[in-house]
Amino acid sequence: MKERKKKINSKPIDQHMEEIPYKLREIMKSRMEMDNPKKKKKPKPARQGTLNSELQTDIPVPKFKRRKKESVGAYLNRMNQETQHVMFLSKNQPDRCPEMEEEEEVVGEEKEGCAQKKKSQKKKEFDRRRLDKILKKKEDKKEIIMEKNIFKDKVQFGEVAMEPPIFTSKPRKSTVQTKPGEKPLLLKKLLGAESRQSNPPVLSLARKRLIDEERERVIQAYRQLKKQKVQSGKEISFQKS
Repeated sequence: MKERKKKINSKPIDQHMEEIPYKLREIMKSRMEMDNPKKKKKPKPARQGTLNSELQTDIPVPKFKRRKKESVGAYLNRMNQETQHVMFLSKNQPDRCPEMEEEEEVVGEEKEGCAQKKKSQKKKEFDRRRLDKILKKKEDKKEIIMEKNIFKDKVQFGEVAMEPPIFTSKPRKSTVQTKPGEKPLLLKKLLGAESRQSNPPVLSLARKRLIDEERERVIQAYRQLKKQKVQSGKEISFQKS
């Protein structure tokens, strides 16, 4: 037992002969597969057997030829079997109308042609609309660039503005604002053409003197009325007290 334990626990004689761990082996295997990838085999097409030949509408005509080392009896037996098979297929074959089949093929081709024409017309309309949109976008961009260039001033180094800028043209989306003196008020309509005259008529000296005397008389009368009102108010206040 002691000798056996010593053999189990003893160091390996050769380092290369030591067993490789499972995970390390898997990593090495995956790396080898990555370096040398295997080509996937494409599935081979299934061979046409007797079933496919039976399903065919056109029954193939058998060609008889004697094989090498084939006896006369075996050759005749094979011929008999093939003829019986062809007769069986011809009896169980569905009724065919070749004229109807040709007409159906023509109708199907016409339908496909109409569908392709419709698709091509729709595609042309879609392409035309798309082209119109692209051209419109380009025109809008050109207009925006033109407006920016119009309203852009080239200022040289050291240039000083002595007055505000003067706009020669209005923006596209600007609203028209009326000035205070330009509004059509109702008072302007009521006033006559004579009242709109800025220069009053020239008066004579006698007329001017009469107007001044009348003004003085009205002012004096207004002052006397005001004094009378003040005096009457004082008398009423004294009586109450």
